[in-house]
Amino acid sequence: MTRARSVARLGNTQALSIDSNLNVGVNSTSPVEKLNVVGVVSATSFFGDGSNLDGITAAGLGTAVEPDSTFGGAQIYYTDKILGIAGTVTVDPPASTNIAYTQYSEISVFDDADLIVADGDDLVPDILGLSTEGITPLAGAGGRIRADLFTNKAGTGAPTFQTGLQVTGVVTATTFDGNVSGEVTLEGAAPASATSTGTAGDIRYDANYVYVCVATDTWKRSALATW
Repeated sequence: MTRARSVARLGNTQALSIDSNLNVGVNSTSPVEKLNVVGVVSATSFFGDGSNLDGITAAGLGTAVEPDSTFGGAQIYYTDKILGIAGTVTVDPPASTNIAYTQYSEISVFDDADLIVADGDDLVPDILGLSTEGITPLAGAGGRIRADLFTNKAGTGAPTFQTGLQVTGVVTATTFDGNVSGEVTLEGAAPASATSTGTAGDIRYDANYVYVCVATDTWKRSALATW
C-alpha cells in the first residue's frame, strides 16, 4: 500500500511543484500547463497524434501553416524547397533499413561542407514527389542534389554509379575513359589551321574533315567521304 507525500517534504522542492490550478511542474516552480517539464523528456514510447508538438528537429510531415490554429491549419503542412547542408552530414540509417529520405525537393551542399551516404545506403530527395518549376520527379519521387564537387565517401576519388548515370544537359570533362555507346555530340569550332589553339585529345569536325589535336596547338585532320 502506498502513501502520498507532501511536495513540501521533498529534498528539493524545485524538482516537482504543483500550483493552485493543479498544474504540475518538473524542474519548474511556475508550471503553465497541466504538466510542464523544463528539460528533456525521455520515454520508452509516446501516444497521441502529436499534432500540437513543436520544436521537433525531425520535420515529420513538415511545418504547420498555422501552428496555433484550432480550425485545421495546424494539420496542413509545408516543406521548404531547398535543404541547405552547411557542415558534414552522414546518411547512415540503422540496420533495419538502408533508405533515408527527405521531403525537400533540392539539397544544396555549401562550400566546405560534405553530404556522405554510407555504403549500401540510399538517400531519396523529394520523397513525396512535390517537385515544381519543371523538375520532373523520378519514379517513386525524386528531386535533385546540388553541389560543386562529388567524390566517393572517403573523399579520395570519383563516386561509383552502379546502375549508370543519366545526364540531361551538357557533360564537360578533362578526360573520358572507357567505351562510349549511343550518340556523341562534339561541340566547338573546327581549327582554322594546323597550329590553332588546342589541347591534346581535342576533337572537332566540320562538313569535310575530322580534326584531332595531337599535341598542344598541333592539329591533324582526316577527310570525310560518302559511302
